[in-house]
Amino acid sequence: MTPTSRARWRKAAWPLGIVVLLVAAVGVCEWRGWPFLKGPLENQASQRLHREVRFGDAFSLRLLGAIRVATDTLRIGPPQGPLADPAFAGDLVAARDAWLELPYATVRRALRDKDEETSEPLHIRSLRFGQVDASLKRLADGRANWTFGAPPQAGAKAPPLSLPRFDELVVRSGRVGLRDDVTKLALDAQVTTTEGEKTGGDAHPGVVITGNGKHEQRPFEFRVTSSGVLPLVARDDSARVPLTIRLQAPDAKFAFDGTGTDIIGLKGLDGQAALSGVSLGKVGDAIGVTLPTTAPFTLKGRLGKSGEVWTLRSAGLDVGDSRLGGDFRFDRSHPVPLLSGELTGSRMVLADLLPAFGAPHEAPANPRPPAGKVLPQREFDIPSLKAMNADVKVRLQRAELGTLFAQPLEPLQGDLSLNGGVLKIANLVARAAGGEIRGVVGLDGNPPQPLWTGDLRWAGIELEQWLRPRNKTSKEIKPSGQPVGYISGRLGGHAQLQGHGKSTARLIGSLSGTVQAWIRSGSISHLVVEGAGIDLAEALGILIKGDERLPITCAAVRAKAGDGIFVPEVGLIDTGDSTLFIAGSVSLADEKLDLTLITKPKDTSPLTLRSPVRIEGSFSAPKIGLDTKKLATKVGLAAVLASVHPLAALIALFDPGDKEHAGGCEKVLQQLRDANGPAGARDAKAPKASEHAATPGPVRK
Repeated sequence: MTPTSRARWRKAAWPLGIVVLLVAAVGVCEWRGWPFLKGPLENQASQRLHREVRFGDAFSLRLLGAIRVATDTLRIGPPQGPLADPAFAGDLVAARDAWLELPYATVRRALRDKDEETSEPLHIRSLRFGQVDASLKRLADGRANWTFGAPPQAGAKAPPLSLPRFDELVVRSGRVGLRDDVTKLALDAQVTTTEGEKTGGDAHPGVVITGNGKHEQRPFEFRVTSSGVLPLVARDDSARVPLTIRLQAPDAKFAFDGTGTDIIGLKGLDGQAALSGVSLGKVGDAIGVTLPTTAPFTLKGRLGKSGEVWTLRSAGLDVGDSRLGGDFRFDRSHPVPLLSGELTGSRMVLADLLPAFGAPHEAPANPRPPAGKVLPQREFDIPSLKAMNADVKVRLQRAELGTLFAQPLEPLQGDLSLNGGVLKIANLVARAAGGEIRGVVGLDGNPPQPLWTGDLRWAGIELEQWLRPRNKTSKEIKPSGQPVGYISGRLGGHAQLQGHGKSTARLIGSLSGTVQAWIRSGSISHLVVEGAGIDLAEALGILIKGDERLPITCAAVRAKAGDGIFVPEVGLIDTGDSTLFIAGSVSLADEKLDLTLITKPKDTSPLTLRSPVRIEGSFSAPKIGLDTKKLATKVGLAAVLASVHPLAALIALFDPGDKEHAGGCEKVLQQLRDANGPAGARDAKAPKASEHAATPGPVRK
């Protein structure tokens, strides 16, 4: 080698040697795990995350191909700086045997977007923990210890809990504690995963999450299992995995068997679900849906969720003896969540929904009314009316009203809407016993005292078919072998009422408006008429020979209400035998009765006291008796006459009758026609004695 060549080789060897030394140094550092970078990496991570980050003594870093970090311990402390708060005391994450692998693309994007918000999740190739303990906290103002950056502005929407996108996620043993003051949720969960490992088939689930918690101070327990964990933290619905969920609370149980993605945000679910509990209202409060207080229930159906939209299809709801169902959609993407769908059912029993109006029931824990009262006192949950809006079609095949009624409403239909705290059931249509009921009812929950309104009309209802009580003393027997009813005829009427209050008692006790009703082409038990007039001779004779029905020339009542006091302006039942008048008042506010029944006979009755009948007392303890002042006069005169001759006592009890009231019904119905207008005149037209009234047309609003 010439001196010149040797000089050139030495000159080129220096850079090559440096490269070799650098490669060797990198190789050694890579082999040793870059231990001297532990401190700088902790400082850089602490500055970026605004909290202290510390690795354990057994620290290893690999940089070739991707960033890989292994440490025997990892601690991520509470927020510092602007996000610091005593409520965030304690570490965010404390882990053992941690392994993290990041592609360089993720690092470059994180550095590029460090001052910008982005909805794209971080990509993590692998994250493994031997043991991890995470404590997540969010305050009512929206500040959260999982927020890595500047605090949210006042009034800004609270940040959601967001996870990166994983290629591998393994947690041998984990605990997650969550306290979220925004959603009023607290839970303590134990987590185990086997994602990324060979589990020996489907017998071993990919993730198991168990624990307990509280929502709105209501405790619950839960268990979630799945054959894979990665799709459960994915950001789309493309990869679904089998998923089971079990929730149990003291007053409710929930089970789900289907598929899902994103278990944290519950963005994708589809499967069969079953929910049972003591009351729909209690479950609705827990999940933010306005539902009525009911008897114990069981709900089954196909539950789905995509993004912010929940669906329940082919639902079957059993509440007490009621059998309901339908299809529903609950959309949380609106500023106020919207419930829409159709409520159907083969049978609805009114008693199963009475707890919603405060009726005593063990499951909803409705208190019983005070002594001497019968109207429910429990206040309605009016604020819940503003928790959501609703647009639900009600299409029930059958609605049973109670033991008093022999026939149900078939069908019962209406359009239920809830908007801005105003609840309305419009286009209400129900048919029963050959007749029809139409109208609208509503509730405005915005005033300090909620306003209730109702406008209902009914016509053509055959009373003998509709009412259950049977007159066992009647001589008349129906072809079916059953006794006839106490009253028959076609019932029509109209009610326009409004009231205010937060309970059934206050609502009913404040009612104002008018109620009017009439019976056409009807008949009434002779015994009832004579009993209302205390005609002893007629009543005893009827009991001996059997009751028979008297044709009703007319029956009509019109009552005005104000501040819960109903006063009959007109009230009578006119037959060929007698005319029964109703006078007095009923106080719904005080639950008091003050009514008088006066019967004017049209025949001659040889033995009658003919004293007005008084109905007094409270709703819980009504009292029925005679007007003692008028009765004492008759009995005293009878005693004087009896001293002359025993048969003379009959003279004082002799009633010649009152023939002048035979046409009184026509005058009363004329008053109803004047008050109700042309539409009411058609329905209230009095049948003449010589002919039957025409069948009423459809009820008009």
